[in-house]
Amino acid sequence: MTSAPVAVWPPLLALSAAILFGVGGVVAKRGLAHVDSQTGAMLSIGATVVLYLLSAPLWMRTQDWFTPGFWVFVLAGLFHPMLSMYMALEAISRTGPTVASALASTAPLFAALTAIVFLGETLSAPVAIGTLGTVAGVMTLSWTRRGVPRLMQVALLFATGAAVVRGLHHTVGKWGLELLPNVFMASFVSFAVSFLGMAFVYGLRGRRAAQPIPRAGLVYFGVAGALIAVAIVSVYGALALGTVVVVSPIVASYPVFTLLTAVLSGEERITRRVTTGVALVVGGVVLIGLGSGR
Repeated sequence: MTSAPVAVWPPLLALSAAILFGVGGVVAKRGLAHVDSQTGAMLSIGATVVLYLLSAPLWMRTQDWFTPGFWVFVLAGLFHPMLSMYMALEAISRTGPTVASALASTAPLFAALTAIVFLGETLSAPVAIGTLGTVAGVMTLSWTRRGVPRLMQVALLFATGAAVVRGLHHTVGKWGLELLPNVFMASFVSFAVSFLGMAFVYGLRGRRAAQPIPRAGLVYFGVAGALIAVAIVSVYGALALGTVVVVSPIVASYPVFTLLTAVLSGEERITRRVTTGVALVVGGVVLIGLGSGR
């Protein structure tokens, strides 16, 4: 009687994260009109860390600092969100939030691949079909009559890099939460490490970094950071209660909410090609997630 309600929580938490990530993509796009991608990533990660620190009395426990899982998330923080967020913002700045989000949503492909290699799962028919659908979606978003523009090639590289890091992070996060069963601590540790890394890189920029950051940039990425803070806790909560192959494709559906937010806010023009590409990518990654669990 009690198992059914528990089974509902992972998809609900993952869906909540997808909605927050989707809205955050449009907010970040507006912020990129005022600051560059590297600065934007540092600001949003910093805002997330501040929110975690403010809420720390509610969830921080002394024993969590001395678990093996603590070091798992320290290591994870060197890659996610520091690298993944920077690459995602670079893709957003070059193509817009809907296209960039759709390209980056292939993260479940790499999560499924990790499961096949390290967990011994087999390549089922849904996974194969989903892979073809994902590739078709990426081609639809990238291709023009003149072929793939150079700008889109670079954006594709950044978005794919972000997808690789995020996909692997879901697998590592699931493992880490088994050693550190505190989703807030896990989120705080990984983001704090990433913020220190981003601040260090930002400081190396010298005189350019010394320029004052526009207030609008602070506001937009502060809001984006708040959305991300709740979204990451939701992702870790879903992973703690469920499995990677269920959580990852649902989280990857966030381009749908980016698309809806962009339409409602008038941020960018949605064409038939973009809509088709988003549908193919999201459908593909859902099939990958569902098929890799068989």
